[in-house]
Amino acid sequence: MDLLALFTTLRRHKMLVLVVLLLTAAADAYIAFGIPPQYESKAQYVLINPPAPPTDSQIARDPKLADVNTNNPFLRLPNPSVVVDVVAQRVSGDNVRRELIAQGADEDYLVASTNAIGSGTVIDITGTGTSAAQASRTLELVSERIKAELYAMQKVDGADDEYLIQALLINPPTDPLRKVTSTIRSLIGVTAAGAVLLFALLSITEAMRVRRVQPISPAAPSRAPAPAQPQPMQPARPMPPMPPGRANENDLTMLLPKRTEEEIARARGQRRRN
Repeated sequence: MDLLALFTTLRRHKMLVLVVLLLTAAADAYIAFGIPPQYESKAQYVLINPPAPPTDSQIARDPKLADVNTNNPFLRLPNPSVVVDVVAQRVSGDNVRRELIAQGADEDYLVASTNAIGSGTVIDITGTGTSAAQASRTLELVSERIKAELYAMQKVDGADDEYLIQALLINPPTDPLRKVTSTIRSLIGVTAAGAVLLFALLSITEAMRVRRVQPISPAAPSRAPAPAQPQPMQPARPMPPMPPGRANENDLTMLLPKRTEEEIARARGQRRRN
């Protein structure tokens, strides 16, 4: 379809085009102004290992070190990034999320590990909210819960606080920023859906119009040749009456032409002269 045909079709169905454009504009306006904006604030923590347990020589010099509880099961893990994954899963779980939401946090916060420093020992926290204040409040609540969960899971065997892994803030909370990329993606998606709907309706309408203007005639059914009509039988011609005295003649003589007595006598005389 060329541009001239396209413009002609749009002008022909201008009411349909107007309705679809109004619906698309209304949907875009709702996304831009009706949906609450989203703000984000980020912070990062790195995990710091505690000091090594006292050696025998240190215990010999200071007997009080023998009473120190260094039984922290997470210190025996071969990879410290596992601690970050455990903390992220605990804080992102449904139970903790519901508790944080009840305290005023936004439900879309994120906690994940990152390789920004070291080998996966950095915790990346993203606080979200429908306002800048809520995003900052969410980040604060999630950060405090991470420290609490990290402390609680290491105290399972009663290890002293001196031998617990600590979360150290390395990137302070950023200023809350409004997320515009998601809004732009939603606007583009709704506009594209409106364009697809418009061309689909135009195609259907044009097809119906052509069908009304030029109805498709059904194909004529093929007819079998009519059977040959039987020819009427001709009535048999009546046989001429047999002359008297010839009733005993052969049937074949009945079919031969009849001759008079004079013709018979003449034929006999001709044979005799020959």
